[in-house]
Amino acid sequence: MKTYHASILYAIKIFGLIVCAGFAVFIISLFINIVSFFIESSLFEKIVVGILGTSFLIAAFLIIRSNNPSISFHEKYMRIGRQEIPYEIIASFHSAKGGSEPYLLTKQGNKIDLEISWFRKKDRLEIEETLLEKLNPS
Repeated sequence: MKTYHASILYAIKIFGLIVCAGFAVFIISLFINIVSFFIESSLFEKIVVGILGTSFLIAAFLIIRSNNPSISFHEKYMRIGRQEIPYEIIASFHSAKGGSEPYLLTKQGNKIDLEISWFRKKDRLEIEETLLEKLNPS
């Protein structure tokens, strides 16, 4: 079994998304602060800031949890992130062309993007090579 993970640039992207979400919460809470100045209700302000803080923590958790760019190859299936794809359901593999992402077509007609642009070039080449070997055994 061989597993490939995204490069450090992907971690920087995730950190940037979390910072942007935090900045958005800050701007919204600043706006709420200005509005609460005219309303003069500290309870209103505390409730809204609490809701915003909680939503930021949930958003940060979901950003980190939902993004798992990894690919691993096993004997009978491959795993893309958390999704297991048996080799027997894959109809064809289409490699990257002109900056597009490579993808798989299943026998049911579903398209599965591999999203390997965050991987090192060496890993991307190995992934495509391994897929071709697994799908076209000699």
